[in-house]
Amino acid sequence: MDARTKILETATRLFATHGYDSTSLSLVAKDASVSKALIFWHFENKENLYEAVLARTIEPYRIEPERIADKSVPDQVEHLIDLYYGFITENVHSVRFFLSLFLRDDKRPDDFFTRVLDLYKHYRELVAGALRAGQQSGTLSAEIDAEAHAALILSSLNGILVQALTGEQDTASPERLVRELKASLVDRLRVQ
Repeated sequence: MDARTKILETATRLFATHGYDSTSLSLVAKDASVSKALIFWHFENKENLYEAVLARTIEPYRIEPERIADKSVPDQVEHLIDLYYGFITENVHSVRFFLSLFLRDDKRPDDFFTRVLDLYKHYRELVAGALRAGQQSGTLSAEIDAEAHAALILSSLNGILVQALTGEQDTASPERLVRELKASLVDRLRVQ
């Protein structure tokens, strides 16, 4: 791993854990096992490091329709669920950072929140679009409201996300909940 990536990953974790105000460049340098001068070399100041962390955090959230186009229509929704859950599990520190921005009264860049909400709407529309395509092809029930069902699927995924991030597994593992989500909210929509 190169030094810039190591600094970004460390800063993401520390900003998520301690917030912007309580995360110093000295702390980032110490935890990343790099010099503070190296941080200045790559990012100039704490503000630039923070902006780079924000950009890096939001970058992988975008899923283009081409990533699901090769799937059969009903399988597209399940694949989108898997992509969402996979992204969360592979980017835990970034997701924690993102959520900490919403929960803290720290530095909160408005443009970041606008971009995150736009991405969330984009993802919800991908799910709704897959549901509508299934309805049009006759493979999914025509009786459902695709937009409401897409919102329900994402709300369920967000609940699973919170459970996974908190480690709360009294009822079931996140993987089992994803399987149940697909069974209850997707498989039952298929026209037999």
